[in-house]
Amino acid sequence: MNYIGRVLVMIFAVNFCVHDVIEAYMDDDVRCTTIDDVTAARRTLCPAQCKCSPLDGQEAFTKLTVDCSGVHFNQSTSSRLNKDLTQLLSRCVSELTELTITSTPMTTVPEVVCCLSKIRSLNLDSNQLESLPSNCFTRVLNLTSFAANNNRLTSLQVR
Repeated sequence: MNYIGRVLVMIFAVNFCVHDVIEAYMDDDVRCTTIDDVTAARRTLCPAQCKCSPLDGQEAFTKLTVDCSGVHFNQSTSSRLNKDLTQLLSRCVSELTELTITSTPMTTVPEVVCCLSKIRSLNLDSNQLESLPSNCFTRVLNLTSFAANNNRLTSLQVR
């Protein structure tokens, strides 16, 4: 793909992400100016029975771990998990650089993950992932570390 083609793909990807989550960033990140704001959002939006951390300290702005180890999911709670993760990842995440989501039954990654503009490290170990959103890696330009061990992925799209 030539330079202009790559630029157009990047513009499309950015517009796609901005269009899908602009309201979340505009409405929610504006209010997320303190650790207390981030903590409140995580406590309220963390998927049921999962553990979200850290909840305090400066790291709460830049790191998020969603650990669902030991949780027994059924079809209904699995479906709810994807909605809960999308809501969680649409609030107070403008400075997020490290994201870990582990031990869930999710088979796909919520699209909002691909719109985390500052994400550098993405760990998706021990889920049931079968695929990633199209062009996800072309949209997370700061990503330098990716792990997805113990999943069902058969291929990855590279930049």
